[in-house]
Amino acid sequence: MNTFNKIFKLSVLALICGASALACKPEVQDTVAKAVLGDVALMNFAASNPAEQIVTVYSDGDWHTTRPDWITVTPETGSGVTTVTVQAAENTDAGGMLEPRKDTLIFSGRTLASRLIIIVSQEGDAYRNAAHLSLDNVSELADGKAFILDEATVTAVTTSGFVVSDGTATLYAKSSSEVGVGDKISMKGLKGSLNGLPSIAQADEVTVKQYGTYTYPEAIKFNEAVAGYKAETLDFVTVSGTVAGGNLVFSADGADYSIKQIDCPSGLSISTLGGHKVTLKGYICGVLGANMFGIITTERKDNGIDQLVFFEDDFEWLEPWTTAAKAGDAIATNNPSTTAPNVFTSAACEGFVTEFMARGYGYFEGKQGQDWTEVTPDNAPPAKVLYLQTNYLKFGKSDWNSGLTLPAMSAIEGSSDATLEFDWCWQVTGAFKPDLMTITVEIVGNGTCEESGSAISVPIESAQSQVDGESKIEWQHATVKLKGIDSASRIKIRPTNNDPYIENPARGQNRWYLDNIKVLPAGGSGSGGGAGGSLVFEDDYEWMEPWTSVAGAGDDVKANSVNTDTAPNVFANADKFAEFIAEFQKRGYGYVWGWAGQEWSAGDPDSGDKRTLYLQRNYLKFGKTGKSSGIILPALEKLSSAKDVVLTFDWCYCMTGTNKPDLTTLTLTLTGGGTFEATASTTSEEIVSAQVVGEDGNTSLAWQPVSITIKGATAATRITIRPTNNDPKVTNSSRNQNRWYLDNVKIVAK
Repeated sequence: MNTFNKIFKLSVLALICGASALACKPEVQDTVAKAVLGDVALMNFAASNPAEQIVTVYSDGDWHTTRPDWITVTPETGSGVTTVTVQAAENTDAGGMLEPRKDTLIFSGRTLASRLIIIVSQEGDAYRNAAHLSLDNVSELADGKAFILDEATVTAVTTSGFVVSDGTATLYAKSSSEVGVGDKISMKGLKGSLNGLPSIAQADEVTVKQYGTYTYPEAIKFNEAVAGYKAETLDFVTVSGTVAGGNLVFSADGADYSIKQIDCPSGLSISTLGGHKVTLKGYICGVLGANMFGIITTERKDNGIDQLVFFEDDFEWLEPWTTAAKAGDAIATNNPSTTAPNVFTSAACEGFVTEFMARGYGYFEGKQGQDWTEVTPDNAPPAKVLYLQTNYLKFGKSDWNSGLTLPAMSAIEGSSDATLEFDWCWQVTGAFKPDLMTITVEIVGNGTCEESGSAISVPIESAQSQVDGESKIEWQHATVKLKGIDSASRIKIRPTNNDPYIENPARGQNRWYLDNIKVLPAGGSGSGGGAGGSLVFEDDYEWMEPWTSVAGAGDDVKANSVNTDTAPNVFANADKFAEFIAEFQKRGYGYVWGWAGQEWSAGDPDSGDKRTLYLQRNYLKFGKTGKSSGIILPALEKLSSAKDVVLTFDWCYCMTGTNKPDLTTLTLTLTGGGTFEATASTTSEEIVSAQVVGEDGNTSLAWQPVSITIKGATAATRITIRPTNNDPKVTNSSRNQNRWYLDNVKIVAK
């Protein structure tokens, strides 16, 4: 018997003994129990030959049972500590198992509060008497009811299920069945609900009757339709915005809106696209909170960086839980006693901790003066001192401190300096006595805090009033400069713990609030781009993944090996890559080509044989023997006036299968405004690779970084990157082998 049960039983026995002592008085005894408890809350029985189960009932008086007719209880009445046997009847007939059943077995005392309630259930065939229904009729069923669907079409496939339509309604189904978009299927299912909309909570016996394709209806433009939208059906929409805090956010008609991905195919998540402009298509699936909707994603388009942000969260995604738990807003109301539900113990916060950790957050806590304890899905916290406000977080209570670990920031490439910003404030008592704490930022992994020169920052002080009885709860904006962090660095925000402002350290009261966290490139201050400039254009070509994955494109540079079989030519396979070519052009790119030694031609050549643009994973490859090609970058539309900009990119020349180098050089040209700083003209200096060529004449593939300043660029400026074509390093000029690779293009305004 575990310790909890021992304590529990001793407590109940003490209660019984106390009640017995009082019963020695001469007046008439009332023997009905005031308290009835038990050691079992759930019982589940097999359909056939169900085994009896035991519950120990503890009471301070007489109790009796109320049971469904398929349950037998022995004994049916009792008093004190009683071992009770519970037996279920068979749930079968000559045709097999009957439907599953569930009910309550109640051990009652005097009042409704003095009852032991056990949920009893029994296995069965959910589809024994299921009706054959259309999806609109399924929508009208009570949750948990079974049905049979004879035929419907799969309109979307996601990680955890699929969307299905039969012309009468469209529903989302939870399922692990392997189906494809356009498949006609039959299935059995259990009705459920998802964010207030009817759904299929469980799909069984899914059978593909016919393979096919599906054409989506014209998508509702959700940015225009969102005001007053009721989300009463699963509607197919298109919506655009900027990714912040893992959600898609946008403004319409003077209000801010948020879209949360409920489910999507693998690879369409927006969780790692912070700061990117993104367009989603899919099915709106319910209202999650004020101005917040769910979406089942079918298509994602990354429109590039809107603002270069390594990480951002304003915690508006807390909305479903803060609304359900009726969380308060201590800071807006200057009320330290506002409702603050505990995320670990509040029933209204069910699912929050799972979502919190799925977003990559860490939580840790510790008693004053002791080491911090990290919390994991398998390691429950000892004190559980994380609370919700609308919509931000609250930490700590007397003698117990707690803090937050930010998710790893995959947006950081290599090592980077950054600026961490957040809002915080300390809590006050009910009598408005301040906690007088400070905050510390700590880096785990690579990186240091600039001011302290170590992984632990200088304590961050608050400018809140320190006068007892008058202190206000007011947001304080904090900024910490970070040096040399990378994608594996983890940033912790926590109380300093040994607070020099607390005269009595044993007080240990470090309660605080946190909101609006942002990590930007150093000098970004929200403008993006790093190095003190604003980002004008950026492309790492990760958007090519759907095509490079399907084509099995290789990675020549990483492998240091040339294999033409894994570098598909998008023009020579136009039927396969038509969508890629359309996307390439839609993003504003242009293409140039030419025989070596001839003038360059923009656009598509007359002959497909001359078009030499290849895919690598995920970057571009240009040219083949005698046929050179290059790229025209999109116009710099973010420039509102003429500005100096810095263009950076990675490139390297190709080599033969026997490691002989192409010895290509690059030249850049400008149209639409601007000149290259180094040449004061619209043609750049020749860019020569530093790739090593050995004494044996062989080379290796290695990325070469380039940085070029352009003076007076405008919104109409177009930059062409292409081989110099008359390469002086090639001894045999008739060789004309100018093959090369390109990746990580970025343009930042100075």
